[in-house]
Amino acid sequence: MKPLVTKNIETLRPYEPGRPVEEIAREYGIPNPVKLASNENPMGMAPKAVEAIQAASSDMHSYPDGGCYYLKERLSKHLEVYDVEPHNLIIGNGSNEVIEFIIRTFVGPDENVVTGDPSFISYRLACIISNREEIAVPLTSDLQYNLDAMADAVNDKTKAIFLANPNNPTGQAFTTDAFERFLGKVREDIIICLDEAYSEYLDNPDIPNGLKYPPHRHRLIVLRTFSKIYGLAGLRVGYGVCQKELIGYMDRVRPPFNVNRMAQVAAFAALDDQDFVRLSREVNLKGLRFLETELARIGVQFYPSHGNFILLDFGRPAATLFQALLRKGFITRPVTNYGLPHCLRISVGTMEQNAGFIQALEAVLEEG
Repeated sequence: MKPLVTKNIETLRPYEPGRPVEEIAREYGIPNPVKLASNENPMGMAPKAVEAIQAASSDMHSYPDGGCYYLKERLSKHLEVYDVEPHNLIIGNGSNEVIEFIIRTFVGPDENVVTGDPSFISYRLACIISNREEIAVPLTSDLQYNLDAMADAVNDKTKAIFLANPNNPTGQAFTTDAFERFLGKVREDIIICLDEAYSEYLDNPDIPNGLKYPPHRHRLIVLRTFSKIYGLAGLRVGYGVCQKELIGYMDRVRPPFNVNRMAQVAAFAALDDQDFVRLSREVNLKGLRFLETELARIGVQFYPSHGNFILLDFGRPAATLFQALLRKGFITRPVTNYGLPHCLRISVGTMEQNAGFIQALEAVLEEG
C-alpha cells in the first residue's frame, strides 16, 4: 500500500499556536489575563480601520477584489517615495502566504533555500511543506545573523535566501553596511527575501530599509505586513514589493480571492491613520526601554530588540517560568521550537501591562 502522505509531511511538526486567552482564563481562574505572546499591537487596531470595517460590514456577501486593485493603488501611493507602482506589489493572506508564494514559485525540486537559525519559523515550514532543502546557518553566539557564514553557505543549487530584519524571535537587526557587504558576496541570480515585518517600529538609521534598494538588484523581494503596528493581525494581510517580472510569476500560483474583503478595506483605511502609527511607535519604544531597564535591574539577561518584543534568556529551562507567569495572569511565548529552551519571548504591552509583568516576573524569580 502506498503511503498516505509524503515523507516531508509525515515528519512535519505543525506550528503550535498559543491557546486562546479565554481558555487560559478559564483554566487558571484569571479574569483578565495579559497576552504578551504574539507581538500584537497593545493599542489595538488603527481607528480608521475600525471605522472602515464597520462601514463595510454589510457588504460581506460579495467576493473580494481578486487582484486587490484599490489596495495596491493606495499602497503604491503610500510608498511612492520609493517608486513603488501597483505592478510591484503582491498582497497575501499575511506575509506568511507571500513567503509560500516565493518558495512554490521560484525554488525548484533540486534547489535550496538559505536561512538563519533560529529565524522566523515560517521559512522552515514553507520549505518542508514544499519539500525543498533548507540550509539553516546558525546565528552568532549573541544571536545575530552570521551574514558572512550565510553567504559562504550558498552553493550552485541555492535559489533564495531569507533574512528577517529585525529577526524574530531574537529582535536583533543587522546594519546597512553589513547588508551591503552581504549583497556584494551573493550571486545576483539569487532571490533575496528581506522580511521587514517590524520595519515601522525601527528608530535606528543604521538599519537598512529594503525599499531604498532597486528591486532588480539581486532580485530583492521586500516583505511588509499590516499585522504589527497597524493592529490588523486578526485580518491577515501582508505584502511583497519587488520587480514586475517576479510579481507576474507569483500571481500564477496565488489562489483566487486570497485576501478577504474585510482585510482589504481595513488595510486601505489603516494607511490613512499615520497618527496611530506614530503613537504606536512611541508607546512601543517607551515600553521597550522600560523593560530593558527593569530587566537589567532584576538581573535577567535579554537581547537588545528593534521590534515590539524582547527575548529573555534565563540560563535554565524556561518552561516552569512560563507556567508560573501564567498563574500570575501573564501569557508569554516559549521558544523551544526555535531551539531556545532557556528563553521566553515577551511582547511589549502598554505601560501598565509592562509594569505588571515585571512585578510578576520578579515575584516568580524570588519564589525560585
